[in-house]
Amino acid sequence: MLAFVPVTLRAQATYSLKAVEANPIPKAENFLLWKELALRACSDSKARFNLGESECLAVISQRADNCASRLSNESPALVSTTAVARDVGRRYLH
Repeated sequence: MLAFVPVTLRAQATYSLKAVEANPIPKAENFLLWKELALRACSDSKARFNLGESECLAVISQRADNCASRLSNESPALVSTTAVARDVGRRYLH
């Protein structure tokens, strides 16, 4: 039986996807912010993705590091525009 233990990750509180232009986000923190956003989406995963919440959390946790590694070469070291942040978010975990 597969057991999932939820882990809470928090990107550094000084960064926000909404304020990326005023306060640019380092690449690693940007990935953490998108992971947090994806994990929060699991609370409504049955309606959105036809997955139970625990299944959704497991999928995101499993794929997050791989996605960050894959996108790392394509992403700037410092994300400083909303457009770039959204572009990374669209490709993250897909």
